[in-house]
Amino acid sequence: MRPTHTAQWVLVIPLTVLVVFILYPVAYVTFAGLVPQWPLSLTDTLGSVVTHRTLQFTFAQALVSTALTLAIGLPGAFILARLDFRAKSLVRATIIVPFVLPPIAVVIGFLRMFGAYGIVDSALGAILGTTSSVINLASGPLGIVLAHAFYNIPIVLLVISSSLQRLPPELEDVAEALGASPLQRLRRIVLPHISHSLMASSLLVFLFCFLSFPIVLALGEGNFMTVEVQIWNAFRTFDYPEASALVLMQAFVTTSIAVAYSYATRNEQQAMTVGSIRTVHLSDLTLPQRTLVVLYSAAIVVLVAGPVVSTFHSAVYDSVRRTYTLEGLQNLLVFGTGGGLLPLINSLFYASISTLFAVLLAFPLAYVRRGRTSRSGTLASALVMLPLGVSSITVAYGLMQAIAVPLGLGQNPWLLIVFAQTIVGLPFTTRSIEIALLAMEPDIMDQADLLGASRLQKLFFVELPILAPGIAVGAAFAFAMAIGEMSATLFIALPQNITLSVAVYQYLGVRKFVHAGAAALVLVMCCITAFVLIERVAGVEKVSRF
Repeated sequence: MRPTHTAQWVLVIPLTVLVVFILYPVAYVTFAGLVPQWPLSLTDTLGSVVTHRTLQFTFAQALVSTALTLAIGLPGAFILARLDFRAKSLVRATIIVPFVLPPIAVVIGFLRMFGAYGIVDSALGAILGTTSSVINLASGPLGIVLAHAFYNIPIVLLVISSSLQRLPPELEDVAEALGASPLQRLRRIVLPHISHSLMASSLLVFLFCFLSFPIVLALGEGNFMTVEVQIWNAFRTFDYPEASALVLMQAFVTTSIAVAYSYATRNEQQAMTVGSIRTVHLSDLTLPQRTLVVLYSAAIVVLVAGPVVSTFHSAVYDSVRRTYTLEGLQNLLVFGTGGGLLPLINSLFYASISTLFAVLLAFPLAYVRRGRTSRSGTLASALVMLPLGVSSITVAYGLMQAIAVPLGLGQNPWLLIVFAQTIVGLPFTTRSIEIALLAMEPDIMDQADLLGASRLQKLFFVELPILAPGIAVGAAFAFAMAIGEMSATLFIALPQNITLSVAVYQYLGVRKFVHAGAAALVLVMCCITAFVLIERVAGVEKVSRF
């Protein structure tokens, strides 16, 4: 089914929004920083020793994080796809929780779980009989890589297991009948079948790690910087030539990754055949196999569930005084300076409006994007990927310089925060609605035409009821992404505009850990609520195909 002319014309609206609030601000600050000293501004930055070290660390941590995520996630994907066990649906549903958590909340959970005097450290200290810190896994490169793995494991688990479940069982049956060993079946049948999903998930994980900001900023301790953090530092110190050069370089890398990801998922609809993969029960495994499954599951619980549960603990436990207290939760009811009530109100208000905007903008993008063979479909696909390939810090600074200052919005830039948060969730909202559109039978619309239904009648009485689950999933994703957004908000917000994510970062800076934990707990609860809505409305299978 081809996109309608109406959808193509309505595409002008999201196109205008993305041009005005992404392309124009980024181009404005980039050229404003480069042109006055061109080409020295570019060559000096690219030849800088600091830039070389930052680039090396950025690529290294992204590659290692991606490799670790795949190493941890692939066995779990095979277990989810091939092993039958009790509560399997519950496990699949809860896997997505880490991905919808705000990065700054992940930091809080990791510090409480794996940091100095955290739960793991305290347990080891009790075993060794010492009160000193034994191990700190939540700082420096190791902490960054582990946090990235925690954050991105759901991508690998869900995408790969979903691909494995679509593997036609007769292929393996024939190979087995011809005498192929399990390793040969894996190499010649299974891996080629999941190759596109494996590439797509790897590229997406690498992209998220490459653009990571809150996790690196908080766990890097100022000694380890990615390109995104260096851009932030350059803008803060008014070194516009350096910032602009880094923006160009980063945009080239991220755009290349986004294009490769779009290519990897281009033929996804044709690959989504319904399969009935062969599964085995846990009782059918040998003792060594069951032992490996249990050990792997325990490790996943510690790595994935540990930080989430630790966030609840950090809201009532002051790690500085080593006492339990309700000060952090009480602070959420304080409206004045340093209180958490204003950031909470701002977060809910901004996220709600951003969710509405994201759904409205995603509709025409999803309608046109499903026809990727047309020019408008190709353009829509590029627009959807644009927010994933552009620095949030650059967008934020560009919004302030190119829009807020000329329009006099600098004194209360809340609307810019809303648009910045809208852009963050737009790719996921569009993808969710697109999946619902692709699943809709074309005959339904033809039957509505035969019955004489007008375009509006088909929209409200046919399409919207069918697309409702996809819209709900997209809205939930948009809300979770918006309420946890920190990068752009940190740069734009004035004291009256700060959100809970920014408040958490500020509390960490002044060592108010229990206040940070309480604010992070609210963010986690909001995102878990969004996750429950996703799972209840659409099921985890549709979520795994975003």
